[in-house]
Amino acid sequence: MTGSFVQALAGVVLASSLGAVPSTGAEQHCVVEVVGQSKGGELITAEPVCFSTFSDAMRSASEGELILPRGVDGDVVLSSGDVARAVSSFAIGIHYDGYGGSGSSITITGSNCSGGYWNATGFWKDRIRSSYNGCPKLRHYTNKNRQGSSQTTSPAGQTHNLGSTLAGRVESVQYSS
Repeated sequence: MTGSFVQALAGVVLASSLGAVPSTGAEQHCVVEVVGQSKGGELITAEPVCFSTFSDAMRSASEGELILPRGVDGDVVLSSGDVARAVSSFAIGIHYDGYGGSGSSITITGSNCSGGYWNATGFWKDRIRSSYNGCPKLRHYTNKNRQGSSQTTSPAGQTHNLGSTLAGRVESVQYSS
């Protein structure tokens, strides 16, 4: 990604200080890197790294390639095809605790859309209400290890709200093509 392209996406490139996890109750935006996959399909991930802004999380997840203005919400991926394409190059999924890509977020980074799955833990267990598809299909489950009721969202490059059966009840997500 060229600097002028990133600058055009952001309108203004602002320096951001990457910070620690915000205090309880504050919005947080975490990045989780996929480092492998078990024989059973569960994604093996590094520890989450969290930030107080979505723009800081995107900068970290893209290794400094995507610089968004401070204060931009997760719905930015909805508003610009260029940003959505850039995000799809490093994120297999972004999950939000609000509808329409709003609220706190967790970005799962990687490039493998072969059916591996992530089990939500801690803050993210039973919080997801919308997801951005980096992979063509995300299947959300009410229980860990791809168990329970499910809802599939597609296509890639868009943010989808979960229906009332799954919203706020997701414990695992599968990423596939």
